[in-house]
Amino acid sequence: MELYVILFLRVLHIVAGVLWAGAAIVYVSYVKPAVQLSGPAGPVFMRAYVGRRKYPLFMQVSSLLCVVAGVLLFWYASGGLSMSWVTSGPGLGFTIGSVAGLLSFFLGALFIGPRGKRLGQLGQSLGDSSPSAAQAEEMHRLESELARYESIEFVLLVIALLTMATARYWYF
Repeated sequence: MELYVILFLRVLHIVAGVLWAGAAIVYVSYVKPAVQLSGPAGPVFMRAYVGRRKYPLFMQVSSLLCVVAGVLLFWYASGGLSMSWVTSGPGLGFTIGSVAGLLSFFLGALFIGPRGKRLGQLGQSLGDSSPSAAQAEEMHRLESELARYESIEFVLLVIALLTMATARYWYF
């Protein structure tokens, strides 16, 4: 029975991680730059992407599933956090990847999500009208903060992907 649970958790962790990291990388690399270049159509697209297509909910669910399955797998593989495993080659690889993944998860939950939500609320409150000077300033600040946090999350997710994909082969 234990084998089936571990296999289920591995598949869940990998699939959720691919969806989470893949969506974040595609968003930062392609969607966001295209929206910025599309002029007045950009905010309309983003309202549909975030509101109707539920991108934030997708990111929350996929990242949470990945993290929960990952924590359980880490606990199992490490024998309950045995330092001899954690300090082994594979243990170090998975630990680095886990820390990067957890930092990315909390960065999204505590910094990216709330700022994205506020930016969406501001955009929705405007409708088709132009923002006031104060609203424009707040939107610019939020967009700048989001860009910074999204860049950090991008790097953390790439670190998590690379270390977890290769940790099994780390021997020294």
